[in-house]
Amino acid sequence: MTRSGEIAHPGTGIQGSADSLGNVALTGFQPNATNVDAGFFTWEITTGEVSGDPATFRLHGLPEQESAPMAAFLSRVPEPDMAAVTQALERMITKCGTYQIQYRVVGPDGGLRSMEARGRVMPGPDGRPTRMVGLVMDITAASASRDAEQRRLQNQADSANRTHQFTAALAAAVTVDAIIAAAREGLDAYGANGLIMVAPRDDHLAIVASCGFDEESLAALGDLAASMTTPLATAIGWRSPVYLSSARALIDDYPHLASLPGRSHQQAWAAVPVTDPRGRTGACLFAFPEPREFTAGERAQLFAATALLAQSVERARMYESEHALARELQRGMLPRGKLTAPGMTLAVRYLPATSGLEIGGDFYDVINLSGGHVGLAIGDVQGHNLLAASLMGRLRTAVHAYARDGHGPAQVMARANRWLADLNTEPDMALFATCALVVVDPATGDISMCRAGHPPPVQISPGGGPRVMECDGGLPLGVDAASEYVTVTMHAEPGDVLLLTTDGLLENDAGDDYNVRSVFAALEHGAGGDLESLADDLLKGPRRPPRHSDDVALLLARLDPRS
Repeated sequence: MTRSGEIAHPGTGIQGSADSLGNVALTGFQPNATNVDAGFFTWEITTGEVSGDPATFRLHGLPEQESAPMAAFLSRVPEPDMAAVTQALERMITKCGTYQIQYRVVGPDGGLRSMEARGRVMPGPDGRPTRMVGLVMDITAASASRDAEQRRLQNQADSANRTHQFTAALAAAVTVDAIIAAAREGLDAYGANGLIMVAPRDDHLAIVASCGFDEESLAALGDLAASMTTPLATAIGWRSPVYLSSARALIDDYPHLASLPGRSHQQAWAAVPVTDPRGRTGACLFAFPEPREFTAGERAQLFAATALLAQSVERARMYESEHALARELQRGMLPRGKLTAPGMTLAVRYLPATSGLEIGGDFYDVINLSGGHVGLAIGDVQGHNLLAASLMGRLRTAVHAYARDGHGPAQVMARANRWLADLNTEPDMALFATCALVVVDPATGDISMCRAGHPPPVQISPGGGPRVMECDGGLPLGVDAASEYVTVTMHAEPGDVLLLTTDGLLENDAGDDYNVRSVFAALEHGAGGDLESLADDLLKGPRRPPRHSDDVALLLARLDPRS
């Protein structure tokens, strides 16, 4: 309880008296037992004079006295903070009410201290701000603790974000190289700077991925056949993790590796075993740039990372194996051996753009016809799977057979269309295809051509630019059994080059003509040279990613000089 007309300041032991206008005057300072270093003050705004208890002056590094001008207190504020503190004070004295401000001062020891002032701006007889009363506290320790906690939480959030990115990168990786690239970027999520992963291969263990180690360190730590054991060998043999928190721990347990810490960038190691679906044991060795104690949370994270890496490597092996099988299947459905045709020089390429068993239905073919004529065929079956690849092989055979029977390009397209439409009896399983057939008479240069929804061929003459061989596009094969197609005739001279390709070379995600312009530029500069080199340039030239990761098939044909 306080006497009438007195104001008690809770938790401070400070008392003041108030007049009828609410003005407060300092009457005494009675500090309570508290861990907070605090002082009470009054600032006369009109005169700039600050009065307070000894603690107020001591906290600001000033001699203990009864009063001092505000300028003396501001002189203790570091120069980088001065503008912000001055602006805050100016705002506070524009109106009456409560306030709270945090600022820094140069303490008695010369170091920076964090302060917090709280109180009220009181009005004078005219109602305008006249006096500020309040409490100032040293919150350096509390601020440091709060900042440390914020840094800890931020570090946890950053680590969680990096772990999420690492997990996403591993989930997307379908090759061992992609896994190593993801590991290089993601190891810092666990504080690590090196990785060795050992996994079963056939009837033995082998290093399947590594990064962050020099060759000598990798050989020493990854040698599973050595007579003296290693952390990896121990983890695999005992199926139990090995944690080495320092170089001393490594040397004590593995004295034959004593030279390793002195010449490497790693000073702590953790070897974590992992079992594959067949029950065989491998392990991951994580290395760290500084000594560290492995907390329970960190050990759990390393177990999870090891499992992710093992799953990714197993998936990569499966994808690479499937992709190799798919490539062989697709290669078997394309023409075998070097393609030749009388009176023409040829170059062909096929570039798959997908992984695993997701193979495409692009094809090319060169058909030697009666009378010395040559048929050049290009096509693209809808989809990227084994069904599309299988249909591609059958469609190529059908086009080849119809052309060899003596039918013209339009008749070949019509028959292939009916054949494919008859196969599409189930709407959910229906597949369509685009195709173009160009029949050339090398002896005369006469050309007859037909398209079924396929990009038109391109003709390049010596000394001239590329030009599109325009003709009616027609519907893709298999859409309408009654579709009709048109044959157009053109002419080519010796030395002219014809390009037939699929839309994977021409289209891109942006939907513009950038890839077309790149193809035309390569043709203009390389059509007079070696066709094999030109084919390579067309595939390796600057291109934007194709739509749907499409495959690319291309066929180049040059009319030889007439004998």
